[in-house]
Amino acid sequence: MLKSLALRRVLIYFALSSAGVAVVSQLDLDQRSAGVIYVPMFIGIYVFSRWIEAKVSGAPVPTTTAEKTPSKGFQEKS
Repeated sequence: MLKSLALRRVLIYFALSSAGVAVVSQLDLDQRSAGVIYVPMFIGIYVFSRWIEAKVSGAPVPTTTAEKTPSKGFQEKS
């Protein structure tokens, strides 16, 4: 797919935020009160876009913290 991580993140965020702005603009809202909707929407879009990017990149996610960090601060011998 896309080789550049930054470009992929920007494109995912841009697509989701453009769709969100289009949906909110279709609502009949006063522009002074639109910030109440836009701020949580963009925070949610950011979190959702990072989740999508993690799924697309296929990065393995550890299931438990025991697999992630060695016990008592010692690393495993290779």
